[in-house]
Amino acid sequence: MQNKQKLKSISVLIPLQKVSASISQLDFSLDGITTIVAEGKFWNRMLYVNGEETISVSEEIGDAYPKDPIITICGSTHTVSRITEELQHYAGLRM
Repeated sequence: MQNKQKLKSISVLIPLQKVSASISQLDFSLDGITTIVAEGKFWNRMLYVNGEETISVSEEIGDAYPKDPIITICGSTHTVSRITEELQHYAGLRM
């Protein structure tokens, strides 16, 4: 039986490497990376999986200035809370 899942999307002012490390510490595995075009922009999208829960991290690519990664979580309320708490250790979390 599938557990009830929640969907949450957040933009963070945290470097992509720290976001990826935080997600990996919570037992999520990188499942794939792809480049997509959306809204006239190019994005790198990474998919992390842990059982039935998924986290995608999208980072705009292109110009030289830094971009804010966008994290989309499809998981239990507990997982959403754990990811949010982990990222709050870094400055600049916007929700």
